[in-house]
Formats: sequence, structure tokens, C-alpha cells
Amino acid sequence: MSFFKKIFGSKENKESERETKNENNLESFKQVPWMTDLRLENISICLDSGFKPASSLPTEFDRELRPSIEIAQRLNAIKALVLWLMVPQDNLESDKILTFIDKNNLKGFMDEEEKEILNTSRDDEQARNSIGWKFENAWSLAWFFGYKEPDITGQMMSGDQMQDILKDFSCPIDESVEDWIKDKETLSEEKLMKKEDLFYCLHNAVRSAQLGSETVPNGFDPMGNGGVIHERRHSLTWMLSKGISWEETDLST
Repeated sequence: MSFFKKIFGSKENKESERETKNENNLESFKQVPWMTDLRLENISICLDSGFKPASSLPTEFDRELRPSIEIAQRLNAIKALVLWLMVPQDNLESDKILTFIDKNNLKGFMDEEEKEILNTSRDDEQARNSIGWKFENAWSLAWFFGYKEPDITGQMMSGDQMQDILKDFSCPIDESVEDWIKDKETLSEEKLMKKEDLFYCLHNAVRSAQLGSETVPNGFDPMGNGGVIHERRHSLTWMLSKGISWEETDLST
């Protein structure tokens, strides 16, 4: 064995130790009386990625998929806010954005703070700085309509990803959202529930880390990267909270 392997251990040994530890942790989850196969699968994903959710989390929830039109309206409400703040007036007139909002009842899918954005200047720097978090909401919503599935790394979306959603996975600004969804294939409730449960577990690990526990991967920022997990989880849980407003979505962990 080389000198460095003696001191630091080989990569293979560390990987084997990690796998053994994860298997042992997974075994402890299997002993929980109310554990389900779906939760065990998601716990395995969490552990393999360095997240350590609590074993005491409930596995049964009152979830029901809301209508596709509502999911599309929320997605396009975010789109309208992004266009308002990020596209210059010379390139896209305010009246065109406001008409898009009114025609599709998008204000009904904005919270009060978001509605207020429409009363601010379109080059308001403070509002622009906060709009990135809205796109983390948008990723999960766009996934419902065919965009790639949201990842769990906690890294914020790239500019290219944002452009893809604006261009190819949301309603054109001169069209009706109701017409736009007519030919769209959407996720099954089962697939959405599985992903929501995964982000529920991730969110629990993030909140524990924010309180000082070592429950997230090395290099994962509990506040910054954790905020990304929070926002993506918000959309996933909201989509399965029929009849509940965006602001009242239960994000407890």
C-alpha cells in the first residue's frame, strides 16, 4: 500500500465504507412500522446523495392532484412576472404582458407580493434580484408539462434552462393557456407523488441542517442550496394540494 493510501485511505475503501453505512442506515428505516416501499426507495436516493432525513417522518398524506389548467396558470403567472422584470419595455410592451395576465386569470395564481411586482417599475433592481427563486418554482411546474425532472443537487437553474422553459415549456404570450394545454402530455399523479415525497424527505434533511445537524452532503449550503430544494418542493406539494392556495401550501417537514 502506498504512503498516501495509508494516511488517507483508498477511494475504493471510502466508497465501500459509504455504501455499507448507507445500507445500515436504510435497514434502520425498514424497521419503522409505518414505512412504505415508496418511502424506502426515496430514502435510498437521499442517502446515496448524502442527505439524511429523519426516520420518524409520516408516510401517508391527504394528497390530490389539482387540475392541469391551474398548474399551467401558476407556471405562466411566473412567466409573466419574469417577462415584466427581465425584458425591456422596448422589446415587450407592458400592455401585452398585462393582457396575457388578464386573459388567462393569472393574478389568481399569484400571491400578494407577486401581484405588487406588477405595480413596480419594470427595471426595479430589488424585484429582479428576487425573481430567480420564482424560476426554481417554475422548474417543477414545467416538469409536469414535459420538461426534464427537477434535480436534487440544490444548484440554481442556469440561464439556458430558464430560456428553455420560457420558450418551449410555457404558453406563448399571445395565446390562451387553456388552448396551450390541450395537446400537452402531463405527468401521472403517481409519478408526481413519488417525486414530491422525495423532495419532502430532502426538505426535512435541509431544515435539520439549517438547525445545525449534519444531514446534507459536504459542500451543500443549507441556506442557499437548501432554498432551492424548498422552492422546488413548494411547487411539487402545491400541485398535489387541490383546493389549497399557493400561500397556504403545507410545507411542514
